[in-house]
Amino acid sequence: MNAATNANGPLRLRDLGFGPGSVVITTALAALVPAGAAFALSAPWQTALAAAAAGAATLLTAAHFAMRRLRSQLLAPLHDAARAMENLRATGQAQRLEERGAALLQPLLRRFNLALLAAEQRDQASQASLMTVEAAFDRVHAVLQSLRECVLVVDPRGRVVLLNRSARQLLGAETRTEGCELLPLLTGDLQQAVREGMERIETRGLTEVRAGDLAYQSRIYDLTIVQVQSNRPDQDYGKVVVLADVTRNHEINRLKDELLSSISHELRTPLTNMCSSSEILTSLTAADEEAWREFATMLHGESHRLKALVDDVMEFSQLETQKVEWQVVEAVANPIAERAVVMLRPKADAKNIAVELAVAGDATVSVDPGRLTEVLCRLLDNAIKFTPENGRVRVSTNVHDGLVEFAIADSGVGIAESDRQRIFERFTQIGDVMTGKPAGTGLGLSIVQRIVDAFGGQVWCEDSPLGGAQFRFVLPQTVAR
Repeated sequence: MNAATNANGPLRLRDLGFGPGSVVITTALAALVPAGAAFALSAPWQTALAAAAAGAATLLTAAHFAMRRLRSQLLAPLHDAARAMENLRATGQAQRLEERGAALLQPLLRRFNLALLAAEQRDQASQASLMTVEAAFDRVHAVLQSLRECVLVVDPRGRVVLLNRSARQLLGAETRTEGCELLPLLTGDLQQAVREGMERIETRGLTEVRAGDLAYQSRIYDLTIVQVQSNRPDQDYGKVVVLADVTRNHEINRLKDELLSSISHELRTPLTNMCSSSEILTSLTAADEEAWREFATMLHGESHRLKALVDDVMEFSQLETQKVEWQVVEAVANPIAERAVVMLRPKADAKNIAVELAVAGDATVSVDPGRLTEVLCRLLDNAIKFTPENGRVRVSTNVHDGLVEFAIADSGVGIAESDRQRIFERFTQIGDVMTGKPAGTGLGLSIVQRIVDAFGGQVWCEDSPLGGAQFRFVLPQTVAR
């Protein structure tokens, strides 16, 4: 024992985990050997042999006890440490060691546990950083997928590496497009614009290229190609291609142009007549009473026509911008239909057109009575306008399936089935532009449709039982209180 040493001096039994009692027992067992030998010299040989055997058995027992003690105090902790290191290498999970065993091993086990604790803390920090990165990626991915604009990212060789849902729908990509070249997926002007934009970025060193009004698959797009900027000058992350659908903007601009064209055309006619009539009036004398009356009547009629045109434009604008104040009440439908017939009967009488009224049962609807009267008057006015003299117009109401139905039928020229949806579009009029175009802005039926929609109803056009066209619309019936 004196030859063995540790870091702090000679190695002692207590350093291996043997307490004072163990030392006493070991010393006593060691003393039995010379004692047995001395006894053998003085006693008969049988007695000596028995004493020697007893001493040897006692010594073996002590040795076995010492080895078990040595295994529990030295070998078991080392085995646990080796198993923990193997588990850490295989699974990446740290297993804390119980600080037990020989006092010599206590510092080693403690340092091992401290190392495991530091590794756990580093792993937790890495997991937190990874979760932060994943959350940021999920947020960016969700935003990208939610954009209505088509966004595609291509690598330096022009292959798609990322695209959002809108871009996938644009390309009609039912299969995976990542890794495919972008240009073969496009056609027409859009393909040419993308190719030229990428070439300009690569050859001229531009960071952004724009192109507008590109027609693709019945839509209009604005194109933007951006070179992805990197903090590393030698790293090329490719380009971002953004396609913004501007079809609605073009449609709005087209409607504005049509509005200006229609309004300028329709306003010019009454203004020209009014100016001509006023010039003629200034040249007439008091004796020309018949002529005065004729041109004064023309001025009066054209001024009302001009006012009606302006009123239509103003009302349509208010309906489109939802700036209409509705006075909604529960009203009985039949009196409103009767009022509209009374208001338009003089115009029908002027063309000798018979206006029939057929109402069935009293029903209540939740509407603005003034607006509902306007709808009926507009439809009845159209029926009279497109019905030749001596014709017939019928206004009827009906109640069925919780709906109140209004129908205005005429015996006029009718409307072709292919035009029955288009007539409700803005600024649309059926007839030859140069000869047979009716007077007006083409907003009347659009206004009718928007008012009916506001009341939760539906309007459509069909063949008339009288031979011409019939307009029908339904409104939800309400229970009168």
